[in-house]
Amino acid sequence: MLIVPRLWCARGARAWYDGDAVTQERLARGVARWVETGIGKGDFNTGSSQFDGEWLFGTYQMAGLGLAQVVRQHPETAAMYLPVIEKCIERMTSAQVAKFDTDAWGASALDTLDRPNGHAAYLGYLNLTLSAYREIAPRPKFTDLSDRITAALARRIAASPTGIVETYPSQSFPIDNMSGIASIAVYDRATGADHSAALRAWVDNCRRRYVDHASGLLVQCIQSDTGRRLDKPRASGAALGAYFMSFADMTFSSELYDALAKSCGSGFAGFGLVKEYPPNVKAGQGDIDSGPVVLGISFSGTGFAIAGARVHGDYDFFRALYRTSYLVGAPLTRGNTQTYVCGGPLGNAIMLAMLTAGGSL
Repeated sequence: MLIVPRLWCARGARAWYDGDAVTQERLARGVARWVETGIGKGDFNTGSSQFDGEWLFGTYQMAGLGLAQVVRQHPETAAMYLPVIEKCIERMTSAQVAKFDTDAWGASALDTLDRPNGHAAYLGYLNLTLSAYREIAPRPKFTDLSDRITAALARRIAASPTGIVETYPSQSFPIDNMSGIASIAVYDRATGADHSAALRAWVDNCRRRYVDHASGLLVQCIQSDTGRRLDKPRASGAALGAYFMSFADMTFSSELYDALAKSCGSGFAGFGLVKEYPPNVKAGQGDIDSGPVVLGISFSGTGFAIAGARVHGDYDFFRALYRTSYLVGAPLTRGNTQTYVCGGPLGNAIMLAMLTAGGSL
């Protein structure tokens, strides 16, 4: 009885895996429509003003990055999507969308780039979108901002005794720094700059200090001044980390993805799943990063793992994960536009970025 839903939910997997332009553009149009219409904190209901702000920012970030990946793989779409990516960047740099980070630090990240303040997540995620846009745009805007953020991130990472820049005061997350490292790597390709020695040193430090050697997964949180691990290795961070590292260090990305698939990859009746915690640690609860953890399964880890499976050529797991995303997200196609009905603006943006991942190096 499970054969029919398994076959039905996998129908588009091969086209997505192969980077079919028509398939990618259907979802890209749906995401672009969210951006053009405008998104507000009222579109989210996490129960926390800070998390609502993060999700608003993250929607524009993942939308811009996903659209940039579509343009990279299909340059003929540039005229359609470059203006939408620019709108994503304009929204991300607005005071309204940056408020969650400004409130946490008591100062704007963009107004204090010459200071030692952290802002690792806001600056890293923003700069990755800026760098990806700069790499594909014939006449890119925002070049001064891109230069200044890259310089600030490189300087702050080099100055950190742990190699990890704070996301918020006294809160440090290796995964957020991976977005910054990825942004610097893409910036180098776009501009001809060379931060390669610093990037290699950062990866070596992260691999040695913040990857759990039993499971191979990334540790989620560390103590800001000492680097002591404050959280367990988790799939949601490792899956997103494998994606970010595919922009900067394919070997490290492959290590994280292989560990994720081995330690946490699971499935039922052909539907792919990712457990949030590896077998060598005691499982915990879900949070804003993992999403709900139901019977040990991570919603975020499952979704983010799609990118790693495509980047590293694991079609069998990609297809299984795609089945799950289809079943849970309920994609609806109307004309030449597709939307994940159950995804909302953030879910649709994330799915576009994950399903079009690859071709970064």
